[in-house]
Amino acid sequence: MKSKLIFALFFLLALEVRSQVIKTTFGLQYKPIIPAAYFNSTEVIKTSGSYDFNLSPKYSHSFGMVVRQKINATFSIESGLNYTQRNFKLAIKNSDLNLDDFTDFRMRSYELPIQLLAYVQTSEYWYVNVAFGISHNVLASDIGSYGEESENYFQNTYRKNGGYQALLANIGMEYRTEEKGYYYFGTSLHRPWKAIGRVFPEYDDKTNIFNDDTEFSLDLLGNFVTLDFRYFFAK
Repeated sequence: MKSKLIFALFFLLALEVRSQVIKTTFGLQYKPIIPAAYFNSTEVIKTSGSYDFNLSPKYSHSFGMVVRQKINATFSIESGLNYTQRNFKLAIKNSDLNLDDFTDFRMRSYELPIQLLAYVQTSEYWYVNVAFGISHNVLASDIGSYGEESENYFQNTYRKNGGYQALLANIGMEYRTEEKGYYYFGTSLHRPWKAIGRVFPEYDDKTNIFNDDTEFSLDLLGNFVTLDFRYFFAK
């Protein structure tokens, strides 16, 4: 419901300014994803019996295109399409079995964002930008992977059906020239309302069997913080 209301707000705002001359700017962006202790975007640690699990994010990234429509001297609406690849490591330890292994896997998604952008000119070429909005994200597939040391250890990750919505927030600075385009650097927060998937680790060496009934799982959190690098083409 929240996401529908916000989308409706942006749609009505766009209709109100339809009679104005809207300046459209196209750009490209690359966003390294930073593991951070804030916003629940770092590791998830969980224990079941003598098995210890650590689900941690690795270096990841997002890239895509940006479309910016100017409303007036202060506000713009931004949209676009982004491809995001998030990489994870799921470690397992069991001292009773002398078990210490891990498996790497990646979650791919496609993002359709919409944000309201406000900017203030601080000098002839420099602008400070603040934006907020939401996005709809489609997860590409479920994921399975095996341990690095042994295929007795494996995991299955099941995505959230139908994709998910996320809150977006952004702050940054922009250097603008009419001849060479706009150069942007900033940071962003991507925060879904709920977990975007569930990870089910299993171990089976024919003698010791863990989680074959798939009752134990870890939430795959979709929260992340990025550094943002953008370039908008000259008019």
